[in-house]
Amino acid sequence: MSKVRIALCQFALKDAQSFEAMESHLREQCEIALSKRPDIVLFPEYVTLGLLAMAGAGLTYKGLKQAVIDHVAPFTPRYEALFSELAGQSGAIIAAGSHWIMEGPEGLGFNTAHVFFPDGRIVRQKKNHLFPGETDWGTVTFDGLHVIKTPKVTVGPMTCYEAEFPETGRHLMLEGALLFLCPSATYTIRGFYRVRRCCAARAVENQVYVAECHQVGALSVPVDRPFTGYGRSAVFCPIDDQTMVDNGVLVEAESPDEEMVVVAEVNLDVLRRSRESSEATILKDRRPETYKKHYSLY
Repeated sequence: MSKVRIALCQFALKDAQSFEAMESHLREQCEIALSKRPDIVLFPEYVTLGLLAMAGAGLTYKGLKQAVIDHVAPFTPRYEALFSELAGQSGAIIAAGSHWIMEGPEGLGFNTAHVFFPDGRIVRQKKNHLFPGETDWGTVTFDGLHVIKTPKVTVGPMTCYEAEFPETGRHLMLEGALLFLCPSATYTIRGFYRVRRCCAARAVENQVYVAECHQVGALSVPVDRPFTGYGRSAVFCPIDDQTMVDNGVLVEAESPDEEMVVVAEVNLDVLRRSRESSEATILKDRRPETYKKHYSLY
């Protein structure tokens, strides 16, 4: 059987008063996840947001853009060095959530998912669909979404809000992804359920596994709109007589507000049977030519 073991690192938002404090927290939680002997470790979106505390207790939402530039983006070399080291030492693939980076002569800011390989390679995927609030920080959209081949499975990065767009998942599936990785940062219960239900839908309609990993906890800043994290990290699967998971939730975190590691094992042979001979062969039953001829999709 072709199995992939995934560790979801449900990571706590908390004030980091130095790069060293953030690095220590990331290392500690990653090492807990790696102790579960996973093939892939997944962290949440904006995993380094706690660095905003370095801007001081008086940081307001209006000053958020400059605070991200001054205190989050400069951590990029250390963030990449840390996870490259951990991937190299462990032999695991580490999808280290997303981190806000700046690049180019104009200093454009991107919400960028990073995947680290044991051989030192880093694959970066900038977010294509931005949640409205992200643009307040000077974040810009990116055009282009690609799958990533790992030794055991082809994965598709799909960051938080992107799960709410069916086109994103359909593209990744058609490009060969069997596992979608969805690092998420949802600040309200409403936001959590939007992403959760859309991740579950992407798993069913594309007959893939979807791993969704959340932030939890809270920051003290910005003082007028402090960041909070809420969510139950989970892995979703198709719902049929092959997976035999009636609600499509293969595994989920016990709590929506505690830091923890959640482990799941996905079986690619079951996924293939789901596509070929289950009670709901959704992909086989698609009618692309009919859609093109009779449906207004765009």
